[in-house]
Amino acid sequence: MKRRTIAVGAACALVVGATSLAAAAAGPAPAVMQGAPGIQVAGGAHVVATAKANGTTRVQLVRDRDGKVLRSRMLEGRLGVPMVTFSGLVEGTFASGKRLVLASSIYDGGSSTRFVTLDTRTLATLRTIQLPGSFAFDALSPNGRRLYVTQFPNGLNGPLRYEVRSLSLTTGRLDPGTIVDKTEPGEVMAGMPVGRAWSLDKGWAYTLYNGLESHAFIHALDTMNRAARCLDLPWQGAQQDGLERVRLAVDRAGMLTLTQPGVGVLARIDTTTFRVDVLRDPVSPRAS
Repeated sequence: MKRRTIAVGAACALVVGATSLAAAAAGPAPAVMQGAPGIQVAGGAHVVATAKANGTTRVQLVRDRDGKVLRSRMLEGRLGVPMVTFSGLVEGTFASGKRLVLASSIYDGGSSTRFVTLDTRTLATLRTIQLPGSFAFDALSPNGRRLYVTQFPNGLNGPLRYEVRSLSLTTGRLDPGTIVDKTEPGEVMAGMPVGRAWSLDKGWAYTLYNGLESHAFIHALDTMNRAARCLDLPWQGAQQDGLERVRLAVDRAGMLTLTQPGVGVLARIDTTTFRVDVLRDPVSPRAS
């Protein structure tokens, strides 16, 4: 078994250009989920959002046990449940599932981005936020006060690079500046999110990225303190093809484990010291 230790303070991937994964995904970020299965909310129900041809969105509250539609509401704009990885993982709830953020997709036009906060019991709109430019949902702080987004300065054109921003869900305004790893403040970030896990206190989001033409990395986002660390992983090129199958989990000791089904544990990361121990390489689906 190979074992490699990666130095703390490594940087996120440098953008070089688009790769086959970027082309297959048709862009730099996941789209939003339209239609079933939607997202689990409070009260033994789930919310399903479906965009209509006339530019509106039908939002339905569906009871889990029998599929009965409890409430339905039409919203302006094309909205969906935010997906945070290309494997289809959805997020967007807070307040124990009593609140939900829906989002527009960067693939529906990059001139502006819309986020809408709903009460999941009544489907009433609590706040609508309109941002100029191309943004995608990234994460929510556990108290629901701050929304983290990835901003794509080039939209769907040019190099696939992104910046992490935050905004207040109370005011709807972007916080000044970008959120960067202060150990590498000048690093340009690019990549495609393929996996995610949260710390047990829901304060840190750990996202696994395919680094496109650079290398894989973990983006560790401290959602309570607007801080981030980027941790290098040694896998490059075709080695990254199997990363979409990797599962991330954080245990009570704060150890983040990356496991590929049928292959085993690939790496362990101490989320206190950010020490990265690599045990083995991922296996591409084409090689398995």
